[in-house]
Amino acid sequence: MVGKYSILGRALAGLCLVVAANAADAVEVGAMARVQRTVYGVPPQGSELVKREGDAVVFQEALQTVDRSGALIRFIDDSTLALGANSKVLIDAFVFDPEKAEGNALIRISVGTLRFVTGEMPKGKTVIKTPVATLVLRGTDVTVHVHPDGTTDTTVNEGSVDGNNDVTGDTASIPAGQGATFGEGGNSDFSGGSGPDGGGGGGGGGGGGLPEQRRGDNPAGNQSESGSGGHSQNPGY
Repeated sequence: MVGKYSILGRALAGLCLVVAANAADAVEVGAMARVQRTVYGVPPQGSELVKREGDAVVFQEALQTVDRSGALIRFIDDSTLALGANSKVLIDAFVFDPEKAEGNALIRISVGTLRFVTGEMPKGKTVIKTPVATLVLRGTDVTVHVHPDGTTDTTVNEGSVDGNNDVTGDTASIPAGQGATFGEGGNSDFSGGSGPDGGGGGGGGGGGGLPEQRRGDNPAGNQSESGSGGHSQNPGY
């Protein structure tokens, strides 16, 4: 009997370690400040969930919007990420120490449209990666649209972006008010314009466009549409 209880004890201890490891993976880095229609999230070691306003966003969580949907995420450094319809992103890295104002962030987008407004993260420490480009943000408000073939249109609304074409090795420094396209054939100027389903612009509203956001806004205080019966609350960031 002692041997059986000993084996059971070791098994339970092992289970506790697995649970603790999974819990450690779910490090909160932000929250859903606004949800339009239906948005999905897949946390590490987890299954797909419908996201609602106020829900946490965790380290290495994948987020996906569908037709006519969108989302606004506020991170712990007060930066914001807006997603247009039919977009897929991964919060690949997000670390921030508010006392030292140090950290780094890496957002991957495989397709769709996002708008990122930097917060307290040091300049140059927030990176957006697409299938063909690496974009380094320097105190920036930027809109990025990734086409199905990976071609990336980038518009800088404020600040500046240093872009690298990961296919050709070409680089581009994009100041405020200008844009660039990164593709397999190299880089070219981009003059703006909307992508599919309202992507590529900074405006909000329905129809799959990007949720409205401006520096200093508290988007959690606004009403929004949630097809999943979501609730509205301040995410606390």
